[in-house]
Amino acid sequence: MKKSLLVSLCASVLLSVVSPTFVSARQEEGQFADLPVVTLEEGRALTEDLSLVNENQAKYVFLFIGDGMGNIPVSAAEYYLGPDNGNEGNGVAQAQPLNFSQFPVIGLQNPTDADHYVPDSAATATSFGNGVKIDSNVIGLTPGFTEQTESVAEKAKAEGKSIGILSTVTLNHATPAAFYSNVEHRNNYYEIGEQMALSDFDYFAGGSLGGRTGEEGQPDLYEVMEENGYTVADTQEEFDAITAESGKVYAPAAVLSEADGSSMKYAMDRDEGEQSLADMVSKGIEVLGSNEEGFFMMTESGKIDWAEHANDAAATVHEIIDFQNAIQEAINFYYEHPEETLIVVTADHPTGGFTVGNSETGYNSYFHLIDNQAVSQEEFDVIFAEALEENPEMTFEDFVPILEENFGFIIDLEATEEVLTQAEASEAEPEETDLMAVSALDLEELRYAFEQSKLEYDDRNAGQADVIKGYHSYLPISIASTRLVARKAGFGFTTVDHSPERVPVYAIGSGAAMFEGNFENNDIAYKLLAAMGMYEGGDTAIAPIEVTGKASADEATEEESTEETTEESAEETSEETSEESAE
Repeated sequence: MKKSLLVSLCASVLLSVVSPTFVSARQEEGQFADLPVVTLEEGRALTEDLSLVNENQAKYVFLFIGDGMGNIPVSAAEYYLGPDNGNEGNGVAQAQPLNFSQFPVIGLQNPTDADHYVPDSAATATSFGNGVKIDSNVIGLTPGFTEQTESVAEKAKAEGKSIGILSTVTLNHATPAAFYSNVEHRNNYYEIGEQMALSDFDYFAGGSLGGRTGEEGQPDLYEVMEENGYTVADTQEEFDAITAESGKVYAPAAVLSEADGSSMKYAMDRDEGEQSLADMVSKGIEVLGSNEEGFFMMTESGKIDWAEHANDAAATVHEIIDFQNAIQEAINFYYEHPEETLIVVTADHPTGGFTVGNSETGYNSYFHLIDNQAVSQEEFDVIFAEALEENPEMTFEDFVPILEENFGFIIDLEATEEVLTQAEASEAEPEETDLMAVSALDLEELRYAFEQSKLEYDDRNAGQADVIKGYHSYLPISIASTRLVARKAGFGFTTVDHSPERVPVYAIGSGAAMFEGNFENNDIAYKLLAAMGMYEGGDTAIAPIEVTGKASADEATEEESTEETTEESAEETSEETSEESAE
């Protein structure tokens, strides 16, 4: 019997002979400088014959990562955009497709890590960016920290292409970092920032940098970028002045989130005229497009994931729609260069256990109700903090108008009976209920969350109630409010963490055919290289895997015999090795 495909794939990576051809500057310094490099040209078996690649090589490659963007939130955004997003069984239940969901090729990839079914962004980004499955929280180092990995971006840079790395979150966050960094833990932000400066990539844009100042005596990472030849363009005027002749550029958004001071604002919080991810992509095309060898651009919408962690359905939907706008910039470029361009859109993993439908709304949907939410959970944290600072003795009754203004709730402080659920309301007369009316039970929850929010985190009911109610590290009143809006709209969440179900891969352009089917996330790196004509792994054709059910008795006997022989050989080898070591 043949070994399983997955085992073969893993073995081909972990047991391959290292023959590095490109080692960036950041790999020549630091804790892991002496480790061998697993290069992407060594080759490994893929899940299909790469003859499916178009004859034309992809000169321009766009990889879009919707962090946390599983299939359900994509559907949620399309339903929200539909012609009757308040469908109650008497309208038109029709989705409005997003631009990327209409791509001609759609596949599925498995996002699991080497050591966890429920993955994290560091490992998943390393998988599809570097071609190797690794442990959670690690970036660019194989299990056991025995080898460094080489990214698609580094390989493309070595082949003469220009490189762009963009994200709505910090540029030394897990996903963007996987394309230029090798660190033991994703939270080593300063070290990652130093490696970013050494990457020699051409264009970074989006968020600021986490841990910019490092420890006492360490220079600001913006200074480190400038010392390594980058122009830091952090004002609108400087951003507008960037051209293809500007050299290496790092362009953090001119206006950042007030909540953390380092990520781009949520789309629903952004003021008119402030930079969007689409602006960053458009500028990136201008900067990178003059290179005769082409470019590779990785663009992450990182706050889709953050919104789902916070169980904020409104922010999630609006981030995905904003992500579509960024992808449209690449599509417009594709129309001009259809024979030379590849666009791939996928996610690193799903987040939040996002669902469409819940027991409160039953078979009815009220997606339009998220329009009542004026700000993201993150922005509401700021609003609450400012209100409490202005009035430290603020009561829940004082705060109710702020809740109503920002979430559209209709709150009756004298409510003693349950408001009809949305499912019940569909059978009632219109005047009997209002869909945003808060029930007595929900009012009790909001009141409790408000009182807990006034306390320091460590004082919140000894942390026990927060765990029970699932507030986790979030401000209780903010997450309780976003969850209530989500439930009323017909959405739901099961967790504030990730989940491991397979995520879609959407592709169009030269080499897109390779992304059809069902494959591992680390296959994506090799498919991208093959599309660019950089895959040098030799014969990649794999015989079809027969799925015939239970093996016959003869096959089972043959397999057992083979396994016994293999085990005996392994034992003999192990004994010989042990004897030699003892000597």
